[in-house]
Amino acid sequence: MNISSLDLSETSIQFLHNQGFKTLYPPQADCIKTGLLENNNLIVSTPTASGKTLVAIISALQHIENEGKIIYLSPLRALASEKYNDFKKLESLSKPNGSSIKVSISTGDFESNSEYLKNSDIIILTNEKFDSLQRHGIKWLSQVSLIVIDEIHLIGDSYRGPTLEMIIAKMLISEHSPQILGLSATINNVEEISDWIGAKPVVSNWRPVALSEGVFCFGQIDFKDGNPPIDIENSGEGTAIDIAIDMVKQNGQSIIFTETRKRASSLAKKIEKMMPLLLTQEQSKELSELSQLLDKKDDKNTDMKKLLVELIKHGVAFHHAGVGNVPRQIIESGFRDRKIKIICATPTLAAGVNLPARRVVLSSYLRYDMQYGGMSPISVLDYKQMCGRAGRPQYDDKGETILIANNESEKDSLFDHYINGDIEDIESALSNEDSLRTHLLATISSSPFGISKPNVLKLFNNTLYTLQNGNDELEFKVEDSLEFLLDENFIEKRNNKFLSTRFGKQTSLLYINPLTARDFRDAIKSSQKDTDYAMGILQVIASSTDFGRLFSFRKSDESPYYSFIHKYQSQFFDIGHSDSEYRSTFRILAALNAWINEKKENDILNLVDIDPGDLYFATENTKWLLNAFYKLTALFQTRHLLDPILLLQLRIEKGIKSELKEIISLDRVGRVLGRALFDSGFKTRESLYLSSIDDISKTPHPLITPSFAKKIKEQLKDFESDDPNIR
Repeated sequence: MNISSLDLSETSIQFLHNQGFKTLYPPQADCIKTGLLENNNLIVSTPTASGKTLVAIISALQHIENEGKIIYLSPLRALASEKYNDFKKLESLSKPNGSSIKVSISTGDFESNSEYLKNSDIIILTNEKFDSLQRHGIKWLSQVSLIVIDEIHLIGDSYRGPTLEMIIAKMLISEHSPQILGLSATINNVEEISDWIGAKPVVSNWRPVALSEGVFCFGQIDFKDGNPPIDIENSGEGTAIDIAIDMVKQNGQSIIFTETRKRASSLAKKIEKMMPLLLTQEQSKELSELSQLLDKKDDKNTDMKKLLVELIKHGVAFHHAGVGNVPRQIIESGFRDRKIKIICATPTLAAGVNLPARRVVLSSYLRYDMQYGGMSPISVLDYKQMCGRAGRPQYDDKGETILIANNESEKDSLFDHYINGDIEDIESALSNEDSLRTHLLATISSSPFGISKPNVLKLFNNTLYTLQNGNDELEFKVEDSLEFLLDENFIEKRNNKFLSTRFGKQTSLLYINPLTARDFRDAIKSSQKDTDYAMGILQVIASSTDFGRLFSFRKSDESPYYSFIHKYQSQFFDIGHSDSEYRSTFRILAALNAWINEKKENDILNLVDIDPGDLYFATENTKWLLNAFYKLTALFQTRHLLDPILLLQLRIEKGIKSELKEIISLDRVGRVLGRALFDSGFKTRESLYLSSIDDISKTPHPLITPSFAKKIKEQLKDFESDDPNIR
């Protein structure tokens, strides 16, 4: 099917032609035939790289022509950024009224109503950001005519699924129901999901690059599709490495998916030793430049950065949640540009950015399962998500995914279960009590005049959970959640309607879990005047349901843990936390404590054995939850905590001791330069105001030059001292 035959304006057709699109892939043509441009809801289940983004763009163009508004939902911020770049190109076009199309993105700040978004035509949001807008009762949401839901199969994810499911359930009972376009590479029960949403399914196995799935056993790879076996040379460094190196010899790229972060970095270090003999002089030069770019752009002198600088020099890198933003972006762009030849990654990459390779290798099909308490096989769905990274349309005529077996019996099992087996059905995860409480409170809080129990049940009866399990079980769970919310004063009942209290409303708008809010409230109310609660506040935050990533308590933590508890015992709140809860937060607390006491970042990482991305995650989550703690403190009028919380917020943001709070407010003065100035006697803004440029520039730090000192003085030209003798 030709692009020129689509029911779009000449301007839109020309735009698509200019982007290089002349004809549609078969799955894209199927979407048109199934009513994409006739306002039909569609669930599109087609392989990675089969052109689902273009389907969304075509639909968006038609809605823009009809003066509509489009929301594109993404489960991850990194994916949202990719889609923003894709849709940003549409800003070169004009709307029917002559004004330019405006594309915006918003992926955080859940407390904000983001009013500025109302003037945008295409808005890229994370699922959580859209959920927060629904909670704020944003009026312009009724103008939305198309909602694209990327990775819609994540409805079945225990963490992200409930939010997405409730977003869709609210759409289904809305007076202003937009067209829904759900996109996924992997849905088995697509008919059931389509029936729930009132959509038509578009299912295809077509790929622009053919996929060969195989299993390595006893020195060779055998493929499902009958392709000739491939013999793999044994280097003695490991099977996954040998399979990846074999592809580099063919001038291709590989991704190795590993069980853990440590395994990813370990494999990368082994591969590095083998790469110099495989790289041309030109490739080595490009990689050296890429390595230098990382060294220059990442100003953090961590062990991980030093390791990645060396690895990239030889065409290999690792990728996981502990890698910081700057190195991760350089690694991804270096791999897309075909400079980096092998990435060793944890499975998060499979559900993340679009980063295909000629060959994908699973070093193991086992992963640690927290619920199981040990290693267990990954799902077929997860395996197929990894398969989606195999094959790059611009460069490869096929992609390969390789599993590794230790014997013939295991080889047969891997073929049967993963390669020839069916993907698991998507099942609702809404039964989780935490999720149910959270979304029930959000529903009640966003109903200004209250909501009756029948209307509550009406909403929840529109969920996938009810479709799959019936409404009796859900009604029982809703009853339990209502009782919890009533008992903890999040809601109250008046005239047979449930209404949120001020506490419940604030909790919902802050986008925190009711359990988190309950613990915050109890801590706030138990506080006493003239007591330092810094570590106590951080402990309550780190142990909250919303904090997320924690690290296991190790035997080596025993002694420092008891020293830490002894030192800060007086700062902890008495709200019933057990010793095991204190232990679970210890490594994060130790890291945060070191951060706000100005320890060097690399020393902090080594102290508690975490990665740069973990420290960033911890400080960012702490800032968000500290803000929520502050807002609840203000709500309960606990004034003696307000200033200490504000100071703690500044210390977490800047990584400083309290004594730097004044001079850190100067532009370009961070934790390192602030400490250098303070230790040289410049303890206040006034002391800097009274000093000469020459005096300031004598501070023993290479960055505090006369030019820097001059900029400090310029910021203080309007300074007013409290001392009447200094004017």
